[in-house]
Amino acid sequence: MKALVLEKVGQLSIRDFPISEHLGQYDVRIALTTVGVCGSDVHYYEFGRIGQFVVREPMILGHEAAGYIVEVGSEVNNLKVGDRVCMEPGIPDPNSRATRLGIYNLDPSVRL
Repeated sequence: MKALVLEKVGQLSIRDFPISEHLGQYDVRIALTTVGVCGSDVHYYEFGRIGQFVVREPMILGHEAAGYIVEVGSEVNNLKVGDRVCMEPGIPDPNSRATRLGIYNLDPSVRL
């Protein structure tokens, strides 16, 4: 897989990265066709940090993506190989007030 890598502040490269993660039973593998550059990517490029997260080693940029499914886990029943999808990188806390209100992206406990 080719990836846009922030090597250090102000320096980008495009490199090949092998995919070595094991596909879990509830996971899907997506062949990316489009990736957006958002404000956080630009901020990492310009300043090398956002809040307490500091980029200390090369980091792949781009987390707003779309593509198609190339592999599904054994327990995935609502998606199939070939389905076109977009990624939502946020992992909400299902018990948080913000998630229950439908605005999990504003919850400070959301993980990416």
